[in-house]
Amino acid sequence: MPRGGLGRLTFAALGAGLLALALPPLGFWPLGWVGLAPLFWACGRSRPGAAAAAGGAAGFVFHAVALHWVYQTCRFAAVPVSGALLAWGALAAVLALSWALAAGVLSWFFSASPRVLRPFLAALVWTGVAAAAGFWTPRLAVDLPAYTQWPSLALLQCGSWGGPHLLGFAVVLVNAALAEAWLDASSGAARPSAAPLACALAAVGALWAHGAWVLLARPADPGPSLRVEILQPNVDQYRKWDPAFVREILDGYDELLARPRPGPPALVVWPETALPRWTPRREAAPEAARWARALGAAQLVGVLAAPEPGAGAANGVQRVAPDGRAAGFYAKRELVPFGEYVPWRGLAPRFVVERWLRVLDQMGDMTPGSPVQPLLETPLGPAAVTICYEAMFPRWARRDAARGARLLVNVTNDGWYKDTWGPQQHFRANIFRAVENRIPVLRSGNTGVSAAIDPWGVVTAMLPLGARGRLDTEIPLEDPFPERSFYARHGDWFGMTCLALLALAALIRIRAQA
Repeated sequence: MPRGGLGRLTFAALGAGLLALALPPLGFWPLGWVGLAPLFWACGRSRPGAAAAAGGAAGFVFHAVALHWVYQTCRFAAVPVSGALLAWGALAAVLALSWALAAGVLSWFFSASPRVLRPFLAALVWTGVAAAAGFWTPRLAVDLPAYTQWPSLALLQCGSWGGPHLLGFAVVLVNAALAEAWLDASSGAARPSAAPLACALAAVGALWAHGAWVLLARPADPGPSLRVEILQPNVDQYRKWDPAFVREILDGYDELLARPRPGPPALVVWPETALPRWTPRREAAPEAARWARALGAAQLVGVLAAPEPGAGAANGVQRVAPDGRAAGFYAKRELVPFGEYVPWRGLAPRFVVERWLRVLDQMGDMTPGSPVQPLLETPLGPAAVTICYEAMFPRWARRDAARGARLLVNVTNDGWYKDTWGPQQHFRANIFRAVENRIPVLRSGNTGVSAAIDPWGVVTAMLPLGARGRLDTEIPLEDPFPERSFYARHGDWFGMTCLALLALAALIRIRAQA
């Protein structure tokens, strides 16, 4: 094992870098069970300051590896190398703060705790900090330990009870128990790690067995269904707003919708910002209205809503009724910093905005929608909507499912990221949202991945990244989970419980020191 503060920091950072390889698209999931162990090992041998430094370094390396596509995306958008490196590094550094906080707190607890309790403390602290950080850090589908286990559909089923934090707690518990086992092996002393390691492995086994049993109950024949069409036009994002290509883009939608079909669909879903122009909120997009009347089917179409009195510009989804009328609108609630608005725009030097944020500067900042908006009516029942980045926030889908959504529609435009890790990470997060809420998900992406996902997280139909096409799929009429999930009904009870217990443990520790 490495010696000295620098050695421990390097060891923790190396483990975190390997942990990132468990995420989509690589999916080396076994690394999820060991990648954090070096950091916990370092926390057990360091003072809080040194542990926080190790946590910060590990967090920076993890996010730099997992989100290296941020640099690539900036370069696709012609951002200079220096600006792309700054954006990539700054994002990794901001997200690493939670890791630094968790590691520092852990070291503080470890110094006065029996070793047999350390793994449980590690899982409690990490989960509590992660639950709190969800309210102030950007979500990018890589920041929760549960995401490292995305290939295991059986393990994902526990999300319907405790959300992503329940599986994350188990992942951290195993990592921390292994760290204690390494300490035992190096010291040759008694074996206080045996009990927590056995407990951790038993907990994971129980979660997997529960998930496997739930999947066995999934019906082979879901019964009568309605036909849904999902459009994936595969428009080059970097030509989308060029007036020379508008006609070509619109003709492309016509070609997809004119393809042969055995019968008319009940619903058609278009991707985020499908139409390359501003659209009034209360006036049906002409292309969608024409096809709604031709097919006799409702259309959910991603639009850029023009500013109007009392409402600013918005990234939204418009519902167009079968008769061609605008019959509902959803405005995106969670905007992308430096993608849909510039934080503290007035403080940013003008040359920075003009040189590095030119597209955003031309369009202006978007306005977020209200946290609670009317659900959109569909033939399958009320539909909740998330747009692109919003799918990374479990709370939005959970709240909408709890208030009656029968269907979750995610529209996105991952064309910004081309063929990087980004689109795969974004897509897989939707599988977690489907399982967590026991709700089917329809996903329409400009360049993909477009898919239909059932309430067990099974992808029943998919168009791969970079393909152009129309995904024709069937969605069962019968709702197997009419009351939704325990998690949807009761909220993030597990994460908040861990946060409350962490606060209580900290108070007890402070009083003991007084």
